[in-house]
Amino acid sequence: MPFKSQAQQRAAFGGYLGSEMKKKAPHWAHETPNISKLPKHVEEESAGFDTEPQVQSWDHPGCEDKVGKIFIVLKPSPESSPEDLVHQTHAFGMGQFDPTSVHGVYNDKEEANLVAEAATNDFHKHLAEIEKKKDHVMSEIEKHISRLQKEINNHMKEATDKPELSEGHHELAERKMNVIKGLRDKHKAIKATKKEVPEIKEK
Repeated sequence: MPFKSQAQQRAAFGGYLGSEMKKKAPHWAHETPNISKLPKHVEEESAGFDTEPQVQSWDHPGCEDKVGKIFIVLKPSPESSPEDLVHQTHAFGMGQFDPTSVHGVYNDKEEANLVAEAATNDFHKHLAEIEKKKDHVMSEIEKHISRLQKEINNHMKEATDKPELSEGHHELAERKMNVIKGLRDKHKAIKATKKEVPEIKEK
């Protein structure tokens, strides 16, 4: 990955692009043809390295830092545990986190751990409510199907007992069978989204 300008060379060797870039700087220098004739700068559209130098480093720059350690608590997901949510960083490392994924920012680790545990439990309760609603909808679908099946049986009985009315009963029975098919498809689709809810830890 050859350097394209003296500015890039100084930035890499000086550690301004991060510690990883500083380690790779001698290798890039070796790959750079006519390194002594590099321009001071390159045009903006071609100023960046191709791939690796675009990796952002979140190392602390070593300056005075009165903020100190920061503990990020991320928003929980179905698979995450409270331990997965807490991340230690500093003011210069905040940019590595997507703001929309952050639940909160704290300067005390114990507080962050407690918040992460509470957020996880609340999220699991929310998931449990969703699954409970799915169960309710599926139960109502099953009841509806059962009612329609009884009505279909009655239509078929009436069609047998009163042949002169059989055509109308057969038509109604067919319509209700189509409704049942749609309900079964809906029941199947909901069932496919069912998920096991993690155990909620209560203190």
